[in-house]
Parts: sequence; C-alpha cells; structure tokens
Amino acid sequence: MELKWLEDFLSLIETGNFSKSAEIRQVTQPAFSRRIKSLEHWIGTDLVDRNKFPITMTPAGRAFRGTAEEIIRLLYSTRDEIKNGHRAHKSNLNIAALHSLAICFFPKWLTEIKPHLGDISIKIKARDLAECMQALTEGSSDFFLAFGHPKVPVLLDSSQYPYIILSQDRLVPVSKLNDKGKPMHKWPGTAKKPATILAYTPGSMLAKIVEQVWHINEMPEYNIVYENSMAEALKGMVEEGHGIAWLPLSNIQNELESGKLGLAIDVNKPRFKTWETELEVRLYRLKNRNRDSVENLWKIASSKVTV
Repeated sequence: MELKWLEDFLSLIETGNFSKSAEIRQVTQPAFSRRIKSLEHWIGTDLVDRNKFPITMTPAGRAFRGTAEEIIRLLYSTRDEIKNGHRAHKSNLNIAALHSLAICFFPKWLTEIKPHLGDISIKIKARDLAECMQALTEGSSDFFLAFGHPKVPVLLDSSQYPYIILSQDRLVPVSKLNDKGKPMHKWPGTAKKPATILAYTPGSMLAKIVEQVWHINEMPEYNIVYENSMAEALKGMVEEGHGIAWLPLSNIQNELESGKLGLAIDVNKPRFKTWETELEVRLYRLKNRNRDSVENLWKIASSKVTV
C-alpha cells in the first residue's frame, strides 16, 4: 500500500470526480483510476460507487476515510518533527460535537480538564446530529459531544456507545424585553395573536427536545418565522427582537441578569413551568476503542461530571 493511494482516495472524496482529481494529483485519469483500484484491491472491497455522479463512498469507503486521514496526518507530522530534530510524543483525540456545544460548552470544559490531560492534542469538528453520529459509528471520531434528554431517544446502541452526562441545564423559552422589562413576545400565543417562533431545524437534537415539550402541553397558536440548528444563531435573533426561542439557560445567564432577555412565559403561573424542560450535555464514545488517550479522557470526564 502506498501513501499516494490514500491521498488519491481523499482527493476523490473531495471532488467526486475522477478527471478533476487526476488533474489535481497531476497524473493522467487512467493512472489515477488504476491507483484507486490498487487501493481497493489492497483493502479487499470497493471504496467508491462509480455508478453515481458525483462519485460517492461505499459503506466501506466511509468506514476507511477516518483511518486514511489519520494515517496521512501522523506520517506527515512525524516527518516534520523528525526534520526539525525532535519527535513530540503527543496523543491525538478527535471529538465530533454539535455546533452549539462546540461554540458554547467545549471551550470552558476543555479549560477545566486540560491540566489533567497531559501531552495531548484534541481536534474538535462541529457538525450536525447525523454527521456527528456517523463520525462516531464509522470511527473517524473518538467521542461525540451531544445534547440529550431522558425522554428523547438517541439512535445509538447504549451497549456499544455508552455516554456520561457532563452537565445538566434547562431549555427555556425566552424573548427580548421591552423598555418596561416585559417580554416583547409572549408564550403561549392565542388565536388572535399567535406567538412568533424562532425554531430549531427539524431533525436536530434541540428540535426534538422542544417537540417533546410541546407534545406534553396543549398546543397554542404560533408562527415559525426562522429556523436554524444552532442555539447561538437563534439567540442572536432573539436579541434583535424577532421572536421566541427555546435556549439553554447557561447560554443566556448574562443576558437574563442584565435585563436584555427574559422568559417568555409567566413564571408566576405554575402551569407554565411545563414549557421548560431539562437538558443534558452528554459525551458518547465507542466502547471498544481502547487507546490509552481515549481511556484517559473518559476517566477524567467521568470524575468531573457535574450532575
């Protein structure tokens, strides 16, 4: 097996086109095709589906992609370290994270655990729910940082993909406040005045959790005027007064304290408390991935859970 075969494979995934990748790799298309076939022969199965355009990966190709990327990264980083006269003994970890957690949760969490990690490099990739789950199950990520809720299932086999709860939060409906300190938008809406909703993209984890909240309540009148999978994007829209969004309480503490934002429900009416719900930050892993660096982070994370 040759290093250039791996680079050819990753180039083909990027372009989805044999001719374009051959040009980028500075070889003829027949030669490029032969190198891809040579890699597939070495692996023992097809890695790309040639019947589709653009070219797509087969299940085996998706499973092999992370390995190819890691091999290339390690080889080049080792070469550079040797050329510079030293070899750093760093372990590397890959974490797939939902966008909102990559922005709001991960930096603070890393600050907390970093003194205990030793000489290690962590790469975090912000992705949507489906991409994060795929990265974990196919092995290109060691961990998956996710939102969770006790009544909203995650389609991962718990016997193979265990998780720990790193933090607990609450998901609450919020609105910008007016000059009198009252919410500009109120929940629940009425037939005469439907609530203006800033919603999570359907299929995202936070959308599923909000759906669970709505399911246990009598649905009021509302209009959805904006959708985004990221809590930070919805927060920006709320701050501009465009409507109501369900946001993690920890993400809006400063805005609540300053009076910029407030709850869109009447907290003095106990029945409205059902429009809030608990929210978990979870760390998933593949059970049989037993590298020392993976086990070390799992042990550190387990010892510092805040629940």
